[in-house]
Amino acid sequence: MAAPSASVSTRQSASDSREEILRAAAEVFMEFGYAATSLDAVAERLGSTKGRIYHHYRSKADLYFDVQATAMSRLQQEVEPIARGPGTPVERLAAMALRHTQILLTELPMQKVAVQGLERHPLGAAVRRLRSVIRMRDDYEALFAEVIDQGIRAGALIDLPPQLATKPFFGAMNWATVWYSQRRLQGAEAINDIAHMLAACAMRGLLKDPNHGSARQAAVLRHDLG
Repeated sequence: MAAPSASVSTRQSASDSREEILRAAAEVFMEFGYAATSLDAVAERLGSTKGRIYHHYRSKADLYFDVQATAMSRLQQEVEPIARGPGTPVERLAAMALRHTQILLTELPMQKVAVQGLERHPLGAAVRRLRSVIRMRDDYEALFAEVIDQGIRAGALIDLPPQLATKPFFGAMNWATVWYSQRRLQGAEAINDIAHMLAACAMRGLLKDPNHGSARQAAVLRHDLG
């Protein structure tokens, strides 16, 4: 009877090891970029041998794309239930924006690689892996476009093609990966305040009328709009 438990324990250990590698790799890719990062540098950040990385990944490119795919999966898992959940389109969009910015700021290395990585992907990288990550990004953006479209139809958001409106909306939030870095004494509450401000800023760019009833019902906007 001990065999199944041992198997579960082994799988959990492998998963934990992979997550540690991804976190360390994200930090190194964020600090030095793809070209200047080596698997030796990732192993050094981990405090382990390069063999531990090769146990999970065949190449630096595989590791790089898995950082991006893992970051996108994390966003999708957290945000999709909000998009499909109850509330007006503005309430759901504001909650989606807040969760997006919270993850962006609290998991900055991995999310920064995901946001900026597709524009700076390595030459010669596997086309299949690149297309897979692009598809994940497009599916994630489509969640927002769908809710934005609902908000436009409800008369609460400015009348633009949803796919076009989605781009500056993400730009307002994702620009934080360029300028934000956590200060040593900055606590969770301060980070959450920044996430609220970013989400509210992105929302203000789409609202047709800040006094629209659904805008005042959105938790992110309630304080911001006065």
